[in-house]
Order: sequence, then C-alpha cells, then structure tokens
Amino acid sequence: MKTLLFGFVFAGAAGLAVNAQDVAPKDVPAAVTNAISQKYANAAKIDWEMNETNYEAEFKINRTEHTVLVDPAGTILMAKHDVDKKELPQAVNTAITQSYKGLKLDDVEVLEKDGTTYYQVELNDKAGDKKLVFTADGSAASNITYWD
Repeated sequence: MKTLLFGFVFAGAAGLAVNAQDVAPKDVPAAVTNAISQKYANAAKIDWEMNETNYEAEFKINRTEHTVLVDPAGTILMAKHDVDKKELPQAVNTAITQSYKGLKLDDVEVLEKDGTTYYQVELNDKAGDKKLVFTADGSAASNITYWD
C-alpha cells in the first residue's frame, strides 16, 4: 500500500515538474530577456520558468505581481498583473453579483492577450474556488482559459 501511495505522489510531482521548471537567468535566450526589459523596464528580480516551450517571467513592479509568457523568439504571448478589486469594470462586477451569489471575490488580475484585455477572478466559498475569465463587458470569455 505504501508503495502504491508513493507511486502516486511521485507521478503527481513529475507531472507538475513537466509543466513548469525553473530556469536560471543565464539560460534564458537574449531575445526573451530583451522583450521583458523593453516592455517592463522597471522589472527586477525576475524568476524564470519554462512553460512547455515558452518562458514565463515573474516579477514585481511597485509591489504589483506580474507574469509574462514569452516565446523563444521574444514575442510576448500574454501577460497578467494583479489589480485591486475596485479596478474591475462595473460590468464584470455586475456579472459576478448576478451569476455567482454567495461567492466571495478573492483574487483579481488583468490579463492581456492578442491585444485584448480580460479580467481573471477567483471566487471562493466553502465548496472551493471558482476561477473565471471575463471580457470588459462582463461576458464570460469563451476563447481563453484562466491562467494560473
């Protein structure tokens, strides 16, 4: 029984390691680091991970957490950053209030992909978390999933 349990734990850990692996800054291609430094000049203490074949940069600017996904050629694929709950568009607040009564708004992030701004929210209740993505008009985003 212990061997079986150990096998499940090991397999789960291996699965997580495949999805995100730390990368030393010296191993990040110049095109990738240049893309970050050009768009986010004030980024400091960048943590790098591999996300499949792309690079994920995590850093803070003025105490705000940012995450940026960059392909090996230096193209920024998408970016997100934390925002205060008060910064959600009214339409998103209304959608949450009407469709998710009883759930508490926890985390809020602005997600930018392909020139479009989305709002990722995490809602909590006793049963667990619900992670959703909305467009600025309060509609559920059907073409993008929550980016953890």
